[in-house]
Amino acid sequence: MYFYSLVISALSSTRRLSVMVLLGFLFCLLPLTALAGGGPENLILIVNADSASSKLLANHYIHGRGIPQSNVIYLADVPDREIIKWPLFRTKILEPLLNEIKRRKLVGQIDYVVYSSDFPTTIIVNEHRTKLLEMLKEQGQENVPPQLFNPNASITSLTFFAGAALREQPAYMLLESNRYYRQVAEKLLRTPFSGERQSEFEAVIHLIKSKQEQDYQKAITKLNEFRKSNPSQLAISYWLAKFYGKLGDAPNATKWLILALRQGWCYQKQTQSDLAFERVKDDPLFRGIVDRIPDVPFVFAPTHGFKNNYKWAANGMLNKERGQGDQYFLSTILSVTRNYGINEKQAVEQLQRSIKADGTQPEGTFYFTDTKDVRSTTRKPNFASAITQLEAMGYGTKVVTSGVPVKALDIIGLTCGTPGFNWAASGSQILPGAFCDNLTSFGGMFHRAGQTKCSQFLRYGAAGSSGTVVEPYAVQAKFPHPMIHVHYARGCSLAEAFYQSVSGPFQTIVVGDALCSPWAIEPTMEINSSSFESPVKGVLNLSVDVAESPVKVGALLFYVDGRLVQQTPVVSEMKIDTRKLPDGYHELRVVAVANNLVQTTGRVVLPVVVDNGGRSIELQIEQTEYRDTDNITVVAKATAGESIELRHNGRTLMKKAGRDVEFSVAAELLGRGPVQIQGFAIANDSSEVASPPIDLIIQGDLAEAMRNTEAPKKK
Repeated sequence: MYFYSLVISALSSTRRLSVMVLLGFLFCLLPLTALAGGGPENLILIVNADSASSKLLANHYIHGRGIPQSNVIYLADVPDREIIKWPLFRTKILEPLLNEIKRRKLVGQIDYVVYSSDFPTTIIVNEHRTKLLEMLKEQGQENVPPQLFNPNASITSLTFFAGAALREQPAYMLLESNRYYRQVAEKLLRTPFSGERQSEFEAVIHLIKSKQEQDYQKAITKLNEFRKSNPSQLAISYWLAKFYGKLGDAPNATKWLILALRQGWCYQKQTQSDLAFERVKDDPLFRGIVDRIPDVPFVFAPTHGFKNNYKWAANGMLNKERGQGDQYFLSTILSVTRNYGINEKQAVEQLQRSIKADGTQPEGTFYFTDTKDVRSTTRKPNFASAITQLEAMGYGTKVVTSGVPVKALDIIGLTCGTPGFNWAASGSQILPGAFCDNLTSFGGMFHRAGQTKCSQFLRYGAAGSSGTVVEPYAVQAKFPHPMIHVHYARGCSLAEAFYQSVSGPFQTIVVGDALCSPWAIEPTMEINSSSFESPVKGVLNLSVDVAESPVKVGALLFYVDGRLVQQTPVVSEMKIDTRKLPDGYHELRVVAVANNLVQTTGRVVLPVVVDNGGRSIELQIEQTEYRDTDNITVVAKATAGESIELRHNGRTLMKKAGRDVEFSVAAELLGRGPVQIQGFAIANDSSEVASPPIDLIIQGDLAEAMRNTEAPKKK
């Protein structure tokens, strides 16, 4: 934001637009409330620095997903157990990673916190459970079965609820704790707030029953007061449209309906049947907008993209007012490669499949199993709503009466319920990108035998799955609602789809590729510059063309070395003053954000070398492939600085004084797989000059047998 200027071509101010054209313009180009979608720039990958398997999976994921080096965090001394207690998780894992995000100035940019393998999967939260039961008792809920809140949380759920957990607010354990969950649609317009603000809101909307125009005006005034603090709240926009409709004010009713559409309203029949619009329904302008509302069944809240800085309101939409919304991190663990998980080879193959699945629009069938097992019957009442919407979108669905589908070769999603299964014996095939979920008790308990683990779906082709880390009982709220497949098929990432479908996830672990988006339609752009052929100086001119994008682009984000520095509307030209950047290598990213509610992103990555002051550094190596038992000799030569650091994914491997130095690095330290190393010349004032990265391949055998396959003995 401090080093470049934008040149934007403006429309002529003398051009006159008709009212209809103006409203059409507003409908198409109304600024997005915020920028969601998410990509590698918005993901922090946490690596167990002491685990060869964790580094292996991380290296493949970083390479395949293009995760910036600034977004990789290595933690040492991670507890080597599947189950640990909350204080240890907080001090050894959660607080260090959050502090590191803050230190790297990535706060507000990170939406996903993803763990590589070899992290504890179960966190015991006895102190939070005790506080929760005391809270419920104070509220008069003394008969709540305490077993519903067994004090075992998953690592992914505690990360999702990091804010509440660190503030020791135990309500995250409740069955309706996740406000990002796409709840029943009838709450959209009724419960946008909590506490006193909700009581005030209810008093205002009650005025819709009045026959006095002064009451409608009073309601409009009060709603506009609410809107000042919560400009993105769909309920406010829609109720403003309703009250203006009661007044017969078609232009204002249309204006606020347009905004409600931009904020997610997608229920045409609900609007058509709303008596509040009786006086304006025949207005051509209003009717034209109603005709453009998607015709989604008024059953569940609309699918929505995610940002960590969104405050999710009680109705599942967005608020800005303090205390009227919750914030989260989407979190998964790439895989579990010890105890009763899967082996390294299977985990690497799964990541490679899921990364390639993005945007492939897989054709196949979503399967649901209908058996007499309570694991199946728990979710059966919700099959119909998901199937109806999937079929309306053109996807195939099938309900089968076996524990898992048999000889089904086209599985793009699965909701089932069975204590155990032998997938190889089923003869079925899971297509890349699929999310497969099984409701059973021990699916996420990787420290003990019994019942098939959710990671087995990854072994046989799925991009992601989930399971509970403690006996959950047959409670729908703790498992993905069948609507997960609808959110996924609408273009959401795997993590977005999962957390939109589980209202009480604190006992559920999510395994797999958080960013996998098989049905996403990514925006595209062409960026041209003649300056990339050699080191750049002065002002770098870029032309940006989004005309051929398959989806309309709503905004552009600009990143330098992994950090977000600016977001803008779509521009045709961009000027970057490289004199504001240090000499040396930089990675520039231009990210296009789709102009829709999911806000899918597409990107162009531009590596450049800046040379305004004649300062440079380069690395030299003898070869690009090594065994993990080798030592790697690296020669670094700089024209500036007093010392040189050798780094891998942002962490310093070695440091030596001088401008011409030699390093010897153990390949094992980098981990197996594709890696990059980079040199940094450091001056006494702490300024840095970066070398272009060098790509290496660290060869090593992938384990095809499980480690620690016996459950840990009790001490």
